[in-house]
Amino acid sequence: MKVNVNLNLLNKSLDGLWLRQQTTMENIANYSTPGYKSKTVDFETILSTNLNNAYGKTTSEVNDQILSSNILIKANNNQSMRLDGNNVDLEKENLQLAKTQIQYMYTIAELNSYFSKLKSVISEGKK
Repeated sequence: MKVNVNLNLLNKSLDGLWLRQQTTMENIANYSTPGYKSKTVDFETILSTNLNNAYGKTTSEVNDQILSSNILIKANNNQSMRLDGNNVDLEKENLQLAKTQIQYMYTIAELNSYFSKLKSVISEGKK
């Protein structure tokens, strides 16, 4: 069965956003942990690069590029202004969490819209 490129893209985005949300909550939970270094999640850069590399290729090759896009978790080794060595910026993390939640809800809405359209096409095709 051939899977739609848009569906794969939405699925990969949800995976990345879910991991970003988990990582951001972990950063917030470790705000008081001495020596803890915050982490960031990046999936957009690799996904964008892979999609640019897939320009002009077949649907199957584009799907392969989407599915092969890795989600990276990077440790933030920036110096801390705190004496305990922790570099979590609570305001930044809360802002990132809100942004990620909005992106996640939007992506879910897009996924629901895709399936709603598909359902409509199938039900109208039966008539």
